[in-house]
Amino acid sequence: MQLSEWQWNRIFAFFGGLGILFLYSWAGLYQVVPEWAVDVLMSIPLGLCCYGFTEQPRKVIVLIPVGTALGVGVLILYRASGIHLF
Repeated sequence: MQLSEWQWNRIFAFFGGLGILFLYSWAGLYQVVPEWAVDVLMSIPLGLCCYGFTEQPRKVIVLIPVGTALGVGVLILYRASGIHLF
């Protein structure tokens, strides 16, 4: 396999996702930002890592972090209103 055949955008996306995860934990984001916001922000590195691992196009991969963020947001709204699903 030639070096020019590698999909560098996917490799950089994967390592970028890992870097963001490391940055979140190193910076102590839970101390500065509310917990619910960090839970929603965690969908960004998840999407980058998924893009790095799969062969799916970007438009499909964008749906993963957006759907995760919306799902976490809905759970947070339920929990704030007193409804505990689990």
